[in-house]
Amino acid sequence: MGEYVSSHRSALLNTAVSGAGQVVQWLTVLALAVFSSVFFLHGGDRQWAWFCAQLPEAARERVGLAGRAAWRTFTGYTHGILLVAATNAILVGVALYFLGVPLALPLALLEFFAAFIPLIGSPVALAIATVVALAAKGPFIAAVVLALIVVIGQIEGHLLHPLVMSWAVALHPLVVAVSVVAGAIAAGVVGAVVAVPLVSVTWSVRCALRAHAAAAPLLPPPEPPPEVASGPDG
Repeated sequence: MGEYVSSHRSALLNTAVSGAGQVVQWLTVLALAVFSSVFFLHGGDRQWAWFCAQLPEAARERVGLAGRAAWRTFTGYTHGILLVAATNAILVGVALYFLGVPLALPLALLEFFAAFIPLIGSPVALAIATVVALAAKGPFIAAVVLALIVVIGQIEGHLLHPLVMSWAVALHPLVVAVSVVAGAIAAGVVGAVVAVPLVSVTWSVRCALRAHAAAAPLLPPPEPPPEVASGPDG
């Protein structure tokens, strides 16, 4: 061990410094996020009003309307996906615990975080749980966990999503699937997570602006300029 450390001292030192630098970066980002969140929660309305006041007067109403629509959709999606993820995790955790599958709590946490990727995350997490059940308990328990994938998928698709998220995110399932795949291709797991809320917010803003434009009163056409009477020499 001592000879290995002595011969690879430089590589180990570089790895330690690089790892420490990444830890410092993550802690800095976390501290900045918490610091900014406190001010946004405390005075977000005043900051938004100040921002809108800096815009040209003709654009203030439309920007304010778009901002309110975007925030309403984003908060609705966030609350809904948290409730769906927590429900899925509880169902999975309880089922795996009573089936005697090992690592029930870590698998339930995996299901919680995987639920943030619509349509794809939950089946992938439950597929991992099925592999664990097959290795630990045999094919019968694995088949039960596999059936659990179908049951939870039906509960999520036909009960939780329509009741919890339909009012906040009015997107066709095909649009959701394409958004998730496109986000995953563009930015990996992070892209898959943020794709649906990004598309939902964009669609909500478009609908709000379109409805505002349709409800706005039509301005009368401008009157033609008065004719100038020609003089006797005209």
